[in-house]
Amino acid sequence: MKKYIKNERGNGMLLVIVGMLIASIFISFMFFDFFNVFISKRISQTSADAAVLAAAKEARLIYEERYTAAIESELEDLRELFDDEKEKAETEEEEGDEEEEEPPPDEESLLDSIIKEIEIKYREVTMPPSLRDWLEDPDAEVDPVEALKYFYEEDELNEMACTAISSDLERIRKAADEYARKNGADRNVQVEFDQSKFSVFVESEKDGSYVTADDSLFDGIDADASATIKRPKGLDIGCD
Repeated sequence: MKKYIKNERGNGMLLVIVGMLIASIFISFMFFDFFNVFISKRISQTSADAAVLAAAKEARLIYEERYTAAIESELEDLRELFDDEKEKAETEEEEGDEEEEEPPPDEESLLDSIIKEIEIKYREVTMPPSLRDWLEDPDAEVDPVEALKYFYEEDELNEMACTAISSDLERIRKAADEYARKNGADRNVQVEFDQSKFSVFVESEKDGSYVTADDSLFDGIDADASATIKRPKGLDIGCD
């Protein structure tokens, strides 16, 4: 009996097995943490991608609204000038008819003469077709790019768009935050308008969850993305 008790063969093997079991559990926890970091990183990146696309779209809406308001204001002035010139031309035509018995100019010729006067007084450039059609028929559709190029210089258009976006960054941040959270991020760390590239930059973050360590010891897992703000075809907007 004493011989059996003193026999310690196998105790070392038991310790090895227990040690391997503990190590396996620890490695499993470590693997779980690494896997969780990987998943969180993917979620964070997906959120950043969605957020930056939403931000770029919102930025485009902002400058398009500014352009639309500018076009509407200019069209109002142009219509007023056109009506004045038309009234003036019709008055001169009536006075001329009383003095000379010549056939009055047809409507197309009258419109041409009015347009020429407007081009001289309003902008010393040829009026685009869509604006001419609109003056003839108020229900006609105006090409916004044609109108912008006619009413404004390139520098004015750049200043208009860049100022509109810069002054309404909070609206862009809200759009980015909404889509970041919808895709699993806990927050957006950074949302910026890069004027030199006419693009937006977003950095999203997701909190990690760990088994082998206290979550508070680690920063959130972040990812970033950038997207160029879409420009209207025919306009090369820049903020340099």
